[in-house]
Amino acid sequence: MRALVTVLVAWGVLLSAVERVVAEDWPARPLRMIVAYAAGGSGDIVARALAQKLTDSLGQSVFVENRAGASGNIGTEFVARAAPDGYTLLLGSDIQFAIAPNFDPNLPFQVKDFTPISLVADVDLVLAAHPSLEANDVKGLAALAKKEPGKINYGSTGPGSTHQLATEMLQQLGSFKLTEVPYRGSAQGLPDLLSGRVQLMLLGVPQTLPYLQNKQLKALGVGATRRIQSLPDVPTIAEQGFPGFEATNYWCLYAPADTPKEIVARLHRETARAVADPELRERFLASGLTPVGSTADALADRIAKDSAQWAKVLREMHQASR
Repeated sequence: MRALVTVLVAWGVLLSAVERVVAEDWPARPLRMIVAYAAGGSGDIVARALAQKLTDSLGQSVFVENRAGASGNIGTEFVARAAPDGYTLLLGSDIQFAIAPNFDPNLPFQVKDFTPISLVADVDLVLAAHPSLEANDVKGLAALAKKEPGKINYGSTGPGSTHQLATEMLQQLGSFKLTEVPYRGSAQGLPDLLSGRVQLMLLGVPQTLPYLQNKQLKALGVGATRRIQSLPDVPTIAEQGFPGFEATNYWCLYAPADTPKEIVARLHRETARAVADPELRERFLASGLTPVGSTADALADRIAKDSAQWAKVLREMHQASR
């Protein structure tokens, strides 16, 4: 037994030494940053801006690769199964880590399959309405919906999306009822919102901002816990009499589990430097994104907090449907 313990200790020391050597030589070749969604969304904006900054600071190219499919599961699983050597990263979202596990306990990946690095950007959400809606804020919406339960249609991006769960949470907090009209994505629902077929939709600020600016849509409130720079005159939903309401999508950087600590620490430092860069911040803010840096622990805590919040919303949804 003593000999076995000695061998195991020696093996552990050898592995640690190998990890240190690997970390010292890293990066020796280009990196891949996987985005588990199709090109063209806010994830692309964040990934390509961050990849350029990391390319400059690491001295190796960081390529963005879109691996879309199965609501983000394909690309996420690809990174979960990748070698933990620091050369394959995931620009993930709250949907993959805080929401999806509540819907499907049999996902092909788990949170423990990843090493958190940092938050990168918030995608602030705005409750946008067609101008014909006879309400200009969330209090007015609640009053209107209570007067005519179920007559107001809202667009969602389907079961398991932040847009759907956040709108359900709003109905739970305000004790009113809307009628859901599901779409495959916000890009499919937006034309119906602009035409008035649906009256409401919780959307990302980046895609909604042009329509708010030209008055094709109006903003009833934002989902963040503080007013946002791109819509400074729009109050939060929480401050309009719905305390506890918080709904924000966000993008965050992960590596596969067991990536050497030295590599993770380097990635964290360079990501923090990138997010603090004035050029990147200006680019994000101009696109309706809020740059956010964090520690790995803060990212893990946010995922856990949001997961608990959405689990509660789902429980109440299921109880109400019985």
